[in-house]
Amino acid sequence: MKEKVMHLILLTKNNMTWEYNVINRILIMDEEIIFCNALRYHLTQKGYNVELCRSYAELQDKINLFEFDLILLDLNFKNPKGLEILQIAKGINPQIKVIFVTGYLDHQLISKAKALGANAFACKNVQLFQVLDQIMETM
Repeated sequence: MKEKVMHLILLTKNNMTWEYNVINRILIMDEEIIFCNALRYHLTQKGYNVELCRSYAELQDKINLFEFDLILLDLNFKNPKGLEILQIAKGINPQIKVIFVTGYLDHQLISKAKALGANAFACKNVQLFQVLDQIMETM
């Protein structure tokens, strides 16, 4: 059974509402463990629940256990390719947001990813805070 992400709405006596995302679950799928760990550290400091996976087998396990709000995915992931993983994720949850990260920009590959439903792109060669900013904008 998948763990559901909760969205809490509070209604006060004055009929004012506040909305809080209680948990935002992010999956980071990348073969570069140092990059993954750095992102996980900063995202958990901001209150996000972060899962890492470095293989397709790990992805299958985690995507069947948890419902993710966002997948941060290496565009050039191997076996299966990043675009295939995007299609699998969108097939399971069409509303899931996907940010592709890449060490180099391949405009033809980015065009294909956009057509398949990718939400955003970030370059690994930039400062880590720029990748974090892209995540915050997409959430």
